[in-house]
Amino acid sequence: MAKKIIRRDTLLDQVYPYLRDQIITGGIEPGRRLVEERLAEELGVSRSPVREAIRLLGKDGLVVEQQNGGVTVYNPTLNDYQSLFECRIVLEPLAAIYAAKRRTEKQLEEMKNIFESTPEEISDNDMKRVYQMNERFHQMIVESSANPFLKKMITELRGVISFYRRSILEIEPARKTTVIKEHYAIFQAIKDQDAEAAKVNMKKHLEVDYQLYLAAKGINPEISVDLSLKH
Repeated sequence: MAKKIIRRDTLLDQVYPYLRDQIITGGIEPGRRLVEERLAEELGVSRSPVREAIRLLGKDGLVVEQQNGGVTVYNPTLNDYQSLFECRIVLEPLAAIYAAKRRTEKQLEEMKNIFESTPEEISDNDMKRVYQMNERFHQMIVESSANPFLKKMITELRGVISFYRRSILEIEPARKTTVIKEHYAIFQAIKDQDAEAAKVNMKKHLEVDYQLYLAAKGINPEISVDLSLKH
């Protein structure tokens, strides 16, 4: 994992995104203990930016404090993912509804750029790009909803969502291709300002991920959440 930090921005502006990226992509595995002194030495920085970066990672839900005072990378349980799905199946289709109603041309252009910068065939060695594309696309929908409270709620789930997305791609590597197609269907509905189609396509997208995850865990992949989300 060792990487020397180049001093161009503030040290925190470099250390925090680097550690966050390493956790999300699996470079720093779930359950690993983060030791400030060791990380500072590996990155060639003082302990202060590492300490602050770990604090921010805690706000993201990517690390947790242990009773002994140590800090470890978050290691989600099946119950965590089940609870996450119950939240996402309500919040993200709702965000898609309002994104279809309120999106700007600039936001549409940025969503379009996400697809144009992502090749149809993505190699297994380019999974980092998949994570980044996936996260940015969902983030753009939330931003386009123009609802600050909805954005705040979904942002607070960002950490566990990142682990969940990685788990899905590890379970089903081919998912990286079908995800792009599902994202495009959501984008097209938002572009057309079809709130109902945006909601339905987002809900289907989340359900496919959840079904794959449950099936991999040997659980009957039935979706029990039934929401009309009539607006």
